[in-house]
Amino acid sequence: MHILIFPAVFILWYLAYEAKPIINDEVTINWEEKNTSKRNKLLNIINESI
Repeated sequence: MHILIFPAVFILWYLAYEAKPIINDEVTINWEEKNTSKRNKLLNIINESI
């Protein structure tokens, strides 16, 4: 019985993973821009202190 359950679980998991929506809207773009600007500021501070 376990021989049939495990493949079914993996198939269902794969289908659920592939059906995951891709979020690509202005909110994520703004979030990425903020994070990259913060990262650049921190890198600049670190590079200036060295």
